[in-house]
Amino acid sequence: MARTQRRRTAPATGGEQPADSARRIRENLPRPAAAPVSTGIARPELRRRRNPLGFLARLQPRAVADVIAELRKVTWPSFNETRYLTIVVAIVAVMMGLFLGGVDLLFGWIIERLFF
Repeated sequence: MARTQRRRTAPATGGEQPADSARRIRENLPRPAAAPVSTGIARPELRRRRNPLGFLARLQPRAVADVIAELRKVTWPSFNETRYLTIVVAIVAVMMGLFLGGVDLLFGWIIERLFF
């Protein structure tokens, strides 16, 4: 807090406009860096080679530990719940298969009667 108060009491320096200085104080932005001094020697820009496996750097051990910690918080279903829901899914899948197969046979029969 003392740093902010010192900045507010310091007068604007250099070629800054008063509005620009007030904006920097309000937003607490750093002052722009000075332009680099040219030595007159042309230096070639080094080309950085892109690492094709750079995305793997994001998989840090901390992230893996976070995933494991989150998985421990999950409330896993009991064996009975799992068995019951598996049976429900199987029954619904068989019923939908029979329904769609019947609709397919019906449309096939209608198309055959109309066009052949």
